[in-house]
Amino acid sequence: MTAFDGSSPIPTSFIDSCLGKPLGSGEMGVLLARAGVGKTACLTLIALEGLARNEKVLHVCIDELPDKIKIWYEELYRNFKDAVKDETILKSLKENMASSRFIMSYLHHTFSPGKFEECLQNLREQVRFDPTLIVLDGLDFERVSRKQLEAIQQTVQRHGAAVWFSCRIHRHIDISNDKGVPYPCHQVDDLFHAIVLLEPEAHTISMVVLKHGDAYHPAHAALALNPRTFLVTQPQDQMAAQRSL
Repeated sequence: MTAFDGSSPIPTSFIDSCLGKPLGSGEMGVLLARAGVGKTACLTLIALEGLARNEKVLHVCIDELPDKIKIWYEELYRNFKDAVKDETILKSLKENMASSRFIMSYLHHTFSPGKFEECLQNLREQVRFDPTLIVLDGLDFERVSRKQLEAIQQTVQRHGAAVWFSCRIHRHIDISNDKGVPYPCHQVDDLFHAIVLLEPEAHTISMVVLKHGDAYHPAHAALALNPRTFLVTQPQDQMAAQRSL
C-alpha cells in the first residue's frame, strides 16, 4: 500500500510538519486549546495520518457519541480529497478507515485507566486488533490525577502504542509553570513527549510546539492551520515574510 512518510510534501501531515516525525512507541502527546478551537478535529486528523501510514488506530472519546466522531472522519477525508490528488493514497486511506480503525466511547464517569487497559486487552484477544496509535479525546485534565496519567502511560508502553490527548485550557486562568506550560497540564508536563498549543488567530489556527522530547519551546516554526479544513497552510514565519514583501 502507498502511505505517507515524514518526507512527504502532502500538506495534511501536520504532525510530521510540526514535530518532524510521529510519536514513537510508548510516547504521549497532548494538544492544548480553549473550547471550540478544534482539538477533536486535530486529533481526528492525527488519526487519519496514522491510518495513511497503515497504522492500526484506536479512537477513544469521552462523553461523545461514536457517530459524531465518524462524521469528523468523513469531513476530514473530504478535505484530504481536495488536497491529495493521488487516487492510490485516497483508496488506501478509505480502506484503512474501515479495516484499521476502532472507535470506542465512554461516559466520563465510566472511564478509568483500568477500563482503558481492559479495553486494549479485549481488543487484542477478542478481535485481534492491536493499535499502534491511540487518540484519547475528552479526558478532563482538571480532574485526572498524575497517578492516573502514569497508569495510562504504563499501559501504552506495555502495548507498544503512542497516544495523543486533548486538553482544554482556559482564557481566564492565568497559571503556568516555569517552562511556560499552562494549567491544567502545568504539573504533569514531564509525562509528555510532545505538548502542542493551538491558538486561534484572525484567519488561521497557530500550532505552537511547547515541548518536544526534553526541549521546551524548541526552535520549530509555528504552523498555520486552515480553521475550516484543519490542513496546514504554511509556517507562520513564512507568512510574516510574505506580508513584509
